[in-house]
Amino acid sequence: MIRYIIKRILWLIPVIIIVAFIIFALMEAAPGNAIHAILAYATEMTPEERDELIRLHNLDRPMIYRFGLYMLNLIQGDLGVGDITKTPVWPVFISRLPNTLILAFSSLIIGMIIALPLGIIAARRAGTLIDNSVTVFTLVGMSMPAFWVGLMLLLLFGLRLGVLPIGNFDQGIRSLIMPALVGSFTLMATTARQTRSNMLEVLKSDYLRTARAKGVPEEVVIRKHALGNAWIPIITAIGISLSTQLAGAVVIEQVFTWPGIGRMAAEAVVSRDVTTVTGVVIMTTILYVIVQLTVDILYAFVDPRIKAQYMSQVKKRKKPNRRAEAAKKPDVSRAESMIQEQEKELPAESVAVISHAQEPEPAEAPESKSESAATDSAEQRAGEVSFVTRTFSKTATEIEQSNERTADAGAPEIKRNKKRSQMTEIIHHIYKNKGAMAGLIIFGIMLIMVIVSLFISWDSVVTMSPSTILQSPSMKFPFGTDRFGRDVLMRVLYGTRFTLAIGFGSVAFGAIFGLPAGAIAGFFGGKVDDFILRVSDIIASTPGLLLGMVIVTVLGQSLQNLIIAVGIQAVPIYLRMIRSSTITVRNNEFVEAARAIGFSNFRIIFTQVVPNGLAPVIVTLTASLGLTIIIASSLSFLGFGIPVPSPEWGAMMAENRDVLRAAPWLTAIPGILIMLAVLAFNLLGDGLRDALDPKLKKR
Repeated sequence: MIRYIIKRILWLIPVIIIVAFIIFALMEAAPGNAIHAILAYATEMTPEERDELIRLHNLDRPMIYRFGLYMLNLIQGDLGVGDITKTPVWPVFISRLPNTLILAFSSLIIGMIIALPLGIIAARRAGTLIDNSVTVFTLVGMSMPAFWVGLMLLLLFGLRLGVLPIGNFDQGIRSLIMPALVGSFTLMATTARQTRSNMLEVLKSDYLRTARAKGVPEEVVIRKHALGNAWIPIITAIGISLSTQLAGAVVIEQVFTWPGIGRMAAEAVVSRDVTTVTGVVIMTTILYVIVQLTVDILYAFVDPRIKAQYMSQVKKRKKPNRRAEAAKKPDVSRAESMIQEQEKELPAESVAVISHAQEPEPAEAPESKSESAATDSAEQRAGEVSFVTRTFSKTATEIEQSNERTADAGAPEIKRNKKRSQMTEIIHHIYKNKGAMAGLIIFGIMLIMVIVSLFISWDSVVTMSPSTILQSPSMKFPFGTDRFGRDVLMRVLYGTRFTLAIGFGSVAFGAIFGLPAGAIAGFFGGKVDDFILRVSDIIASTPGLLLGMVIVTVLGQSLQNLIIAVGIQAVPIYLRMIRSSTITVRNNEFVEAARAIGFSNFRIIFTQVVPNGLAPVIVTLTASLGLTIIIASSLSFLGFGIPVPSPEWGAMMAENRDVLRAAPWLTAIPGILIMLAVLAFNLLGDGLRDALDPKLKKR
């Protein structure tokens, strides 16, 4: 275990160096950064003063020199001085870190207190109204963007009821209630869903029935035996949520003006402060990796089998000779199991006769044997062989006749099933799944909205009308008008094309780069696999929203650049998914046959291996469509998405945040549409999972 922890900590060093270099290079390449501003103001100086300023900031040196100097200072514990604020980054970061930690752990505690009992109750009462209600709650909770939930809570408890402060950090725990509730909502939904799923599998186990038969109380069975064996996926979900809170709570901090490190990073990106952005990203990356390492260590404490794996790896390194000796010994148990499997395929009578014939005869003294006894023994063995032959013939005849009768009786059913292809089977199961059909209906409505938007002109969604400012929903304006007098219905219809384009475009971008890389890593293994996985780990270790903000800042605000910023975060997910499928498929017989025919490795990968491992990838692609929409809308809400006046739903909410009290529909309607779009893809993803997994098919 200690060896594993040291290895992970040492791996953190190259991750920090590479992540810092990427962020440093991107921020310096961004147009209008602090260095460009310095040079712009330097035009009013004398040439001597300008040269002195350039030398002071090392602007006459290449970027790699400035990065090396920054890393040298970082080793000494110096994160540098902000290019804009002119204050040291480290003290500012340390002063804001406790606020982020308080928010993250408060959200974690609230989410765990509610999610675990909900998941357990839903699993124990599977199929009832309570279970269905919990399922709906988790799906809706996973589909709501955090900034929209925060704005709705601000409207209700802050502006309308006035019971909680609006962004006042100085009111103690009252200031923490709403941010912590918003942060816990997604964690609550994810953990409750994961707890229910794993408890359903564990509750069907034989050892739980044995514990109940022994008289163990039901609460002990659930708490100690069932929940204890379902902790691994639950801890994983909690770790991912906590990492997101620590590294990507920028949305919640912006909504409630919470002085945390996420808000600090957003302000630095907006002002093009290279030093501050690099320092914050480095520290959040370290926090992210530490949380993931803590999760891996917790695995060993909640599951002794994982701890035994760590210990066995150390023992194997220390005692290679025993392993070599064990490898030389014949695998008797494996041979016995093969014999038993072969005997299962034989008729019962034949197995009985063969086993009787193989039994050793009682030992007799050599002098007690006579010729007649030997003759009787030979005749007996000949009779046994004849009986076995007749038994095989009779059994084979009976099996053949039985198969003929079954074939004649079931011919219509077989004919009907042959007509149903794999695609037809999937469609059939989706049709039977009410949730998947609801998601398909919502998705169909969105497609209709896209078609309708094709007949809406650009001028009708951006032209201002001072005479119709902030009109509430009516017959003339079903969704009301915004602060510039524009029809909200026209704008949300037009914005549907942005939402679907971002969702499908980001998934396609992630799949184009992630699937080939993952397939190559899983097929070749070895050093190729290690290199590709390390690159994937570097991308995954970089906080998603912060990386997206930097990419959009460098490339510029547009639909294409937003797709790239969101899609690059999905690459590690698809890479690891197809890699695991490839490892499972690569040793199958059809792959060996393709290699024997003379197919090249890349032809085998993309024509044989990948098509046979796409089932779990398709489910992941469908489910991640909703996640990409939430990330894209969050970036637009923060001002890093599609530029206004384009009617992207996240940007619409940010644009009308100042009139939340007077015109709440301007925030409520786009948020509801985002939630419905994400919910549709989540429902479709669940339906595909049930249709492609034989254990989960609902007949």
